[in-house]
Amino acid sequence: MRVLVVSHAYAVPINRQKLYALAKEPGLEVSALVPERWFERYREFRTVAGVENGCRIFTGKIAFPGRVTGHFYLTGFLRALREVRPDVIHLEEEPWGATALQAVCFQRLFRPRPRLVLFSWEFLDLNLPWYYEAVERLSLRRADFFIAGGEAVRRRLSRQGADAEKVALLPQFGVDTEIFRTVRPGERPECFTIGFVGRLVHEKGVDLLLRACAALGGEWRLLLVGDGPEQKSLEGLAADLGIFDRVEFAGWVDHLDVPDFLRKMDVLVLPSRTTPQWAEQFGHVLIEAMSAGVVPVGSDSGEIPRVIEDGGMVFPEENAPALAASLRRLQEDTGFREALIAKGIKRVAECYSWEMIARETYAIYERILQGESSETEGTVS
Repeated sequence: MRVLVVSHAYAVPINRQKLYALAKEPGLEVSALVPERWFERYREFRTVAGVENGCRIFTGKIAFPGRVTGHFYLTGFLRALREVRPDVIHLEEEPWGATALQAVCFQRLFRPRPRLVLFSWEFLDLNLPWYYEAVERLSLRRADFFIAGGEAVRRRLSRQGADAEKVALLPQFGVDTEIFRTVRPGERPECFTIGFVGRLVHEKGVDLLLRACAALGGEWRLLLVGDGPEQKSLEGLAADLGIFDRVEFAGWVDHLDVPDFLRKMDVLVLPSRTTPQWAEQFGHVLIEAMSAGVVPVGSDSGEIPRVIEDGGMVFPEENAPALAASLRRLQEDTGFREALIAKGIKRVAECYSWEMIARETYAIYERILQGESSETEGTVS
């Protein structure tokens, strides 16, 4: 079985762990098409074509690098299709994007026609321009199968017309349990340490976390990892609350440095707040925390409750007293905290390891290839 995965996400090297895990599946030849140049969170990523850990990487020049749904391939897409001759095109871009339009058009040039798997993260009903809506309708009609990053995503795809029986629920990325390993004896912080990892923006609710921490007694500290436009106002709020000397603003760190910061925490809080145009799609840092033996505490925004389940605690968003109560229990009841740590580690192993993600993805490929024979219209030599 030959599969071509198309996604800008693999411009970020750590995300390619999924490709490497897929390449280990028996009888599966995995290739990926990645932008030669991509911008994400003020960083530039450049990808070089070649073979990495059993996966062949193709690159192409794109228009609008950094625009998630606006970019499209100027070169490389057709070359990758000609050389791979995939049985499956696995597109990890939103179905209304320009790259989705390229995929649904290009697939019909080949015989036998590659099956098309579409992945989506979006679960809000967006007021898209008419041309995006037209592309999404076309993509949903042409796709053979869909992967939804969360339960709310699955519901949105169904509302948009996708056949519910052809939608699987599976996160795009897992977690490397060796990199995000549990703390060793002696690595636990001496003082009860609450942490946050992410952007310092209104939607992430860090101001709520500061107010909740201010209500705690005893010894504690707060470690904020990340930067953003809200940092100055958050520093001012910490000072106004009288807790500035207990709060450390660590600033932006590379993703590969996140495990070291997680191991300095007892609890990881994701106090996201829903807005008309945003809700927490997944909260990947939650599964990284669980893997590292850190208890996740999240608001009930978006997919957070489903991601955490019994591996941590969930509180109503915008409710600082409820968050404070959760933190207080974790601070005072070490037995309860250790029980949640064990449940979180188990949950990651069963649901979020790279191996599990690869195994479930491979099962989807097998499922769609066991269906009707490929269409035979058109050919590219």
